[in-house]
Amino acid sequence: MKKVFHKPAFTLVELLVVIAIIGILVGLLLPAVQAAREAARRMQCSNNLKQLSLAQHNHADVFKKFSPSTNDTRWKTEFNDTNSWNRLGLFTTMLPYIEQTALYNQIAPYGLAGGRPWTSDDRTNSSTGTVIASPYKANISAFRCPSDGAQIAPNTPMPTNYVGNRGDLYLRTHDWEWRGVFSNGERGKADFGTITDGTSNTIMFSETTIGKNSGTPLQDSILTSTTVNTLGSIGGPFTPSLCLATKGPNNTIAVQGQNSTGSTGWGKGRRWGDSANCYTGFFTIQAPNGPTCALGNAEHEAIPAASSFHTGGVNSAFCDGSVHFISQSIDTGDLTFTVDTPSNTRTYAGRSYWGVWGALGSMSGGESSTYQE
Repeated sequence: MKKVFHKPAFTLVELLVVIAIIGILVGLLLPAVQAAREAARRMQCSNNLKQLSLAQHNHADVFKKFSPSTNDTRWKTEFNDTNSWNRLGLFTTMLPYIEQTALYNQIAPYGLAGGRPWTSDDRTNSSTGTVIASPYKANISAFRCPSDGAQIAPNTPMPTNYVGNRGDLYLRTHDWEWRGVFSNGERGKADFGTITDGTSNTIMFSETTIGKNSGTPLQDSILTSTTVNTLGSIGGPFTPSLCLATKGPNNTIAVQGQNSTGSTGWGKGRRWGDSANCYTGFFTIQAPNGPTCALGNAEHEAIPAASSFHTGGVNSAFCDGSVHFISQSIDTGDLTFTVDTPSNTRTYAGRSYWGVWGALGSMSGGESSTYQE
């Protein structure tokens, strides 16, 4: 009699168990993969900030000063005191020190042909007929954090995820800044000698998430717009907690404000070549990933907070060239305090009002706060 042997096979129950186990393993693996990818992105972001701080060191070696944040007098000379020279930001003069000399050499000809830090169309030199491409539509990898996936349309001014420290007291773009490292160039320029609090105690650069275009309500997980006009008075009394109160659930803006022209939202960081506060500056008042508010004009009267898509804080480069991760829970002092003495806060030269975070933003406030990760 012939025997019939059946090949062993999975039962339906066994198959379902195997599928369930595979699903559990994939579920466990995906967060680990995502965490590893974010760790790599954060490391690249930290390296970018390191390179920018070293670029400023090299700039200081050559010019004996750091780049000014605005009103850079070398552009005033190049542009014959015309063509919005005062709107060229600190990143324009850094280009030769991040291997972008060719791009740097386009800036003056483009400006003389009528180009601006907010334009991206080609211009023609009226004397020679030479067509000059906009340097501002160059997407520079050294200015971008890979954790921020903001998509910017081509042939438009390109953004930056890195911003310069303007200090711990509210100032408009062209005010005579001396609390932070990057100042108004007509007032003077900071150097290593002016950082009396110590280079290891003073921030040079931090991060910003790239904000949305004008008119677009905030939907992101991080506050990215400069839309709320409720902080106090320009150059006078102001209360940071009024801005903090605009932070709603899940890091969204609870109050959608308007700037003085009636249009909502000028996106943070959206022009690397522009010196306006909301594009290339930040203040150490609101904690990292806190709200950004503005008084009146949202470009020049914004008070940007440092922000990133890294979990729990931001990377920051210090004046000694080191890079640290700053927690969003860092001490910010009493943000309900109203600064009203002296009447013009821009002249204040004492210790920071805003705890450790404020102290790290002031270069000569007399504090000795050193941030420990």
